[in-house]
Amino acid sequence: MEKITWEIPLKTVSEANSSEHWTVSSRRHRQQQFFIRALFHALDKEVSTPCTVTMTRLSSRSLDSDNNVSCMKWIRDEISECIFPEKRKYFVTKDGKMRDIKGRADSDSRITWKYEQEKSKTLGIRIEIESL
Repeated sequence: MEKITWEIPLKTVSEANSSEHWTVSSRRHRQQQFFIRALFHALDKEVSTPCTVTMTRLSSRSLDSDNNVSCMKWIRDEISECIFPEKRKYFVTKDGKMRDIKGRADSDSRITWKYEQEKSKTLGIRIEIESL
């Protein structure tokens, strides 16, 4: 049984209760996905499935359980895309550019998702991937 643990200083916000401009949230989502993708590219081995992914939100304030899940949505999408790159989908824009369609691989039954929270003075997330 192998375990991968990362602690990343990323800001997470309750997506359900957020009233920020869409460009602010879009920039945050792209940043979250960029860092997750970079971690997987730096990993020298593939993640074996089935596995359990535990995402822990580190913050000075806690969220209720459904908002904790919603703040990790973009991170979950990118983790699953990196574990199952064959499920990645694309579409072509009117300009002829390829764009990703996110959120297709996270429904795979080989990944069990867990969400937790911890009080911390620094903002961030801890990701633990444990192969079964």
